[in-house]
Amino acid sequence: MYRYPVEIISDIYVSRIGGYSYELGEDELGINSGAIAMKTSLIPEETFVTLGILDRKMRPYFFRKRFIVVGIEENMESYEMTQNGEVVLSDELEEKVEVGKEVIINSVEFFRVDRDLSALVRAFIRFRSNDN
Repeated sequence: MYRYPVEIISDIYVSRIGGYSYELGEDELGINSGAIAMKTSLIPEETFVTLGILDRKMRPYFFRKRFIVVGIEENMESYEMTQNGEVVLSDELEEKVEVGKEVIINSVEFFRVDRDLSALVRAFIRFRSNDN
């Protein structure tokens, strides 16, 4: 029924940019709510994700922009941009990525770290101190 998002490994999905909408904030990533329910483990209004462009170098972990997943319903104007589960972003980001470009939606950090980065920071510090 929905072509996207496609889960490539646990909690990491591939999709395409379907368009840009004024209905979304700069920190929101919209996907057809039906596609979210049928094809992902993402939780609308709760799950945070990072977005990577397939042919671009990934930014370092702490510099990646995080988006909250928003379900796009049939009554929203942006619904036509995500009929197959494509990603819709805020119109404020329109110049960043062209429509149709393949993207990686990564929710691993949310489900594995759950916004508590203290253990990750401690491990990083331990690694750096052992490195010297």
